[in-house]
Amino acid sequence: MNNNLVKPTDLKGLVSLPEYIASVVSMDSKGFFSCLNPNHPDNHPSMCLDPNHPQYVHCFSCGVSYDLFDCWALINDGVTETKKNSAGKEKPVYNFNAVASEIADHYGYALIGDPANDLYSVEPPLPEPPAEPAQTSTNFREQLEDWHANLNQTDYLQKRGITQTTAEIFNLGYSPLTNSIIIPYGQDGYYVQRALNPIEKRDRYRFPIGQARAYNIEALAKCKTVFIVEGQFDALSIMQESDVGAVATSTSQTRLIVKALQKFKEQDPTINPTIILSMDNDRAGQKANRALQRDLEALGFTCYVNPVNGDYKDANEFLVKDREGFRQKLQHVINQPDNWLDNYYADIKKRHDYPDNIPTGFKNLDDELDGGLQPKLYVLGAVSSLGKTTFALNIADNLAKQGRHVFFFSMESSKREVTDKLLSRASCLSNGHKWTQLQVSRGEWLNNAEDKEEFDGLFKAFSRYQHFLHIYDNRVKASQVKDLVNSWLDNHPDEKKPLVVVDYLQILQAEQDNVTDKAKVTDSVSVLSELTKQAEVPVLVISSLNRASYWQDVSFESFKESGEIEYSADVMLGLEFAHREEYITVKGNGHVELNKEKFDQRKQEVLDGLKWSF
Repeated sequence: MNNNLVKPTDLKGLVSLPEYIASVVSMDSKGFFSCLNPNHPDNHPSMCLDPNHPQYVHCFSCGVSYDLFDCWALINDGVTETKKNSAGKEKPVYNFNAVASEIADHYGYALIGDPANDLYSVEPPLPEPPAEPAQTSTNFREQLEDWHANLNQTDYLQKRGITQTTAEIFNLGYSPLTNSIIIPYGQDGYYVQRALNPIEKRDRYRFPIGQARAYNIEALAKCKTVFIVEGQFDALSIMQESDVGAVATSTSQTRLIVKALQKFKEQDPTINPTIILSMDNDRAGQKANRALQRDLEALGFTCYVNPVNGDYKDANEFLVKDREGFRQKLQHVINQPDNWLDNYYADIKKRHDYPDNIPTGFKNLDDELDGGLQPKLYVLGAVSSLGKTTFALNIADNLAKQGRHVFFFSMESSKREVTDKLLSRASCLSNGHKWTQLQVSRGEWLNNAEDKEEFDGLFKAFSRYQHFLHIYDNRVKASQVKDLVNSWLDNHPDEKKPLVVVDYLQILQAEQDNVTDKAKVTDSVSVLSELTKQAEVPVLVISSLNRASYWQDVSFESFKESGEIEYSADVMLGLEFAHREEYITVKGNGHVELNKEKFDQRKQEVLDGLKWSF
């Protein structure tokens, strides 16, 4: 026990944060670890000890900084609540003195006085990392002029393809003190330093402490055509070689573009620039392009994904390696931002070289569908209790076995019931005992050792591919289905396109309040149709039919009372039993009489033997 009495705030100087962090987290070879911010799902470790302020850890993705007490509360005490402090930074909510007492006990110090129960939810009594000294606008302009005058001391801009004229227009500078290119962001003192010889790649850019910004964001309000890129030099390259605007932001800060456009639109409703998304040619850039396009189009802005990078990583690399080729590509993209004809040709070639039809596992159905499911909206209709869900699950199970992901939105059956059906199907396809869904659920396979061994084998086989089946059993909106699938696609760009199954259409939640059932169905079908086109995935929607279809063949008329399905669906499928007259009788007054015993018997024959007819 250290007999020295210390104040709680003294612990920060007595306890080594680097040593503590090293003892409680797993770091990579460069010292990065998963961010401690409970609101940041950090899939790619982006937090490390702050090289400029060693008493803090800093996340280079979400921007939070934590000291010893914050880290202890988050790691040792499992704190999950956060609030913004007066500087607008996210801080964990915890009892500061209680945490200080825990740290003191752990490291053998005695605190002066008894810990009070004050809750420091916003302002822990510890200093923030020192802010850079404020500059007056006059001093800032003078400093920029000095840096600009120093440009003749480096040839870095020439190596990046940036001309002297461009440097003059955008007031670029050079700081010999930090050996950095200075990139002003505006007239209020905000600038970024681009280090020319950084020790680590992640140290290339030094941003001032404060709110994150996008470079040249004003172009969204001033220019008719605006490119969105990742790097400042990409934006400078585009503006240098054309008469359009360009804005630079990181893939993790695309929300800045959305917020800025919303703000500009509120100030001037006539603002509607043509936005061309051209993030880097890598996985993160492609993901950011797709996500930002959806966000902007949802707000009504004209937006295209049409990278100007060619075969290079980004616009600036293209400029440096092939200036004339870059100019031609840039002009082509400006003239044809939707790139329709090129995309059309490339899409045909892609479908020829890599057919996108997905076999359902039912050959006669695949033959009718030209090889299987394609990126279209399929509506499967049948009368009640005929086996629509079972049939859809058969297809889902077949695809999952092929290693293709399936999103199954089951709003009528629970995930447990769906799993019971899948395991019952597995038993029916085997050469052994066949269990019904109810028998699986009740555990009748546990009655003897032989049955248990056989079922365990089926269960083990199912477990090998069940992770391809994403089953959701809560009622959702079609827009939520769309968002979830798009989010998965953003995070899994290299996976095969999944199948989406909605069971069933009429019980999806309404997109709007106070609408008729027919309007609700029409809205839902429209959203799901958008999903097939934007994400290029097949969507299979199960639908009920009107009552007349109970004694008639399924046709377009069968869907008439369920919204405008026939106008939005690409393919409409009808499921029905052959020889329906065996168990359905139509009386003289039009009343339909169902022989339930014959119906159930016939249905079970079909389900057990998988004798589907199309």
